[in-house]
Amino acid sequence: MSLWMRVAILAALICAAIGCYAAGMAKGASGLVILGMLFELGFWIGLFKQRHRS
Repeated sequence: MSLWMRVAILAALICAAIGCYAAGMAKGASGLVILGMLFELGFWIGLFKQRHRS
């Protein structure tokens, strides 16, 4: 996967997490907060995932 694609995916994950946190806090919906946590977890895993070099 190219570097630009990886950066785009990570940016989308963190934006989705922030959006879910904001919506969950405004509406008191714990499901959205949990979804935000999952998106954030995906961001951090993707950030620290090591790429295999061939």
